[in-house]
Amino acid sequence: MLHQSERSKSSQSDEWWTPHNLFWELCDKYNFYPEIDVAATEGNSLCRFFFTKKDNALKRDWIKGKKKRKCWNNPPAKEQGKFIVKAYQQYRDLRIKTMQIVPLNVQSSKAFQIVQKAIERGEKIMVRPIDGRRVFLYKGKKSVTIKRKKKKITSSINGYCVIIYGKSRDYGFRY
Repeated sequence: MLHQSERSKSSQSDEWWTPHNLFWELCDKYNFYPEIDVAATEGNSLCRFFFTKKDNALKRDWIKGKKKRKCWNNPPAKEQGKFIVKAYQQYRDLRIKTMQIVPLNVQSSKAFQIVQKAIERGEKIMVRPIDGRRVFLYKGKKSVTIKRKKKKITSSINGYCVIIYGKSRDYGFRY
């Protein structure tokens, strides 16, 4: 079982934001610079363009204007599977390239199995772990202390990976 102890209210929230330094680290490492943040708010968008909850990225194509643009996605916790499937569909059907970060534990999900099968068929999708424990922003705040078993935790308790739709396994990223 993934979470054996009671989860805090903040850990169940969809209000976790990607820190700018992590976003730019991934962009530079993989030479991938997105223009659309497909799951954002005006306060936490990391890209020039963004889709809010009202725009509903799950029910629209990830295109702004008439131009296909690279996308960024750190999906809301409660909709990770749906966003994994949508990112793959956007790549498969429209060739929209997306960089997405998700917890490593989604690799056992049905949504990730769709991506895994596409990789096995030779589609240009790359999955790489993100090194280290990362501190995400909770409602824009730099750190939140979660008490668990008499320990204070200020970083994510999950490991994360990056999925890039439209990149082959070892092409075009810097070490």
